[in-house]
Amino acid sequence: MLWMGEEFGESTRETPNQPHKLLWSLLKNQPNHQLLAYYKHVILLREKVPALYTKNIEFFPENAETKVFAYYRWSDEGMRAVVVANFWDTYLSGNSIPNFPAGTWQELMYNKVLEVGEEGFKFYLPESSAQVFV
Repeated sequence: MLWMGEEFGESTRETPNQPHKLLWSLLKNQPNHQLLAYYKHVILLREKVPALYTKNIEFFPENAETKVFAYYRWSDEGMRAVVVANFWDTYLSGNSIPNFPAGTWQELMYNKVLEVGEEGFKFYLPESSAQVFV
């Protein structure tokens, strides 16, 4: 969930139930503009990928040590999606997710194609980020 303005980097946590004018001028800054574009992209993914909003969900085993959270979703029409999130402040490289479904996957956040075999999936994930595979 986002509080008003957070989608472009405004901090409004100090006064959550008080009137607060949004600082639209923040969008002139490149990092703020990029953050807004990111949120727009994520919202579009949710609208375009039915597997991301169905009730069908399975969680991959948690790895508390690496702070990785991953789950598999699918639609009744056969569309599938996997979301992998890194909740750590460290870049993760070469980590694996057991039982990741084999096949060809397209990663939608960074627009990469990935072949996953029976040996599983090794991922490279920047700190505090997520990847969406379909």
